[in-house]
Amino acid sequence: MSTETNEIEIDELQMDALRELGNVGASHASTALTELVKTDILIDVTECRVLPMDSLPNRFGELGTHLATVKIEIGDSKSCLYMIFPEKIATYLSDLLLGRPHDPNRAMTEEDHEVMVEMGDICIRRYLIPLSKFLSIDLIPNSPTVSVDKLEDRLKFPEVLKHLHESKVVRIETNYVDSNQKFQGAIIYVPDPKTQNLTFKRFGVDSESQMATFSKFGL
Repeated sequence: MSTETNEIEIDELQMDALRELGNVGASHASTALTELVKTDILIDVTECRVLPMDSLPNRFGELGTHLATVKIEIGDSKSCLYMIFPEKIATYLSDLLLGRPHDPNRAMTEEDHEVMVEMGDICIRRYLIPLSKFLSIDLIPNSPTVSVDKLEDRLKFPEVLKHLHESKVVRIETNYVDSNQKFQGAIIYVPDPKTQNLTFKRFGVDSESQMATFSKFGL
């Protein structure tokens, strides 16, 4: 199996394993977010992708609006996690957490930035805890950073997201909605090759395990 940036080869069983890993992490993160904002936050769908993100999805917001991104790198590895919300959703979550009325037309403030840092830190840590236990490795998040960028062109990525656009990385994407379908947000996990290979071994879908299975059946 190749782990070169421009030559990623992952079969369907391995993609299923990564999706399941993402589902587990995302469910814990959604529980944490639900507890913080006291509104049910649900998992919509989890996908595993290996191609570069060719354009910013519509769910990230309309052109002319802003995009709020919380990014956390994991230890010294190349793994990282992103929580991405349209600005209106970021302020909505901030107001829910602070228990104040929500003005859907207001811009993000410095207080909202601080709330997003705290929220992202808690949710992403909760995302990583079950993964650390399952893989028997330490996945220690660094301090989160928050970026708010105007969506002027879906092909021009904000600096914080350029890695997803310019590199062929494995990314595990989970969409979130609330019970009223009032908003959409996304959490994107980019595991490094070491984490990917550990996941494949745990699920028994690494190259060696699959070859051993095939040999039992004379294949």
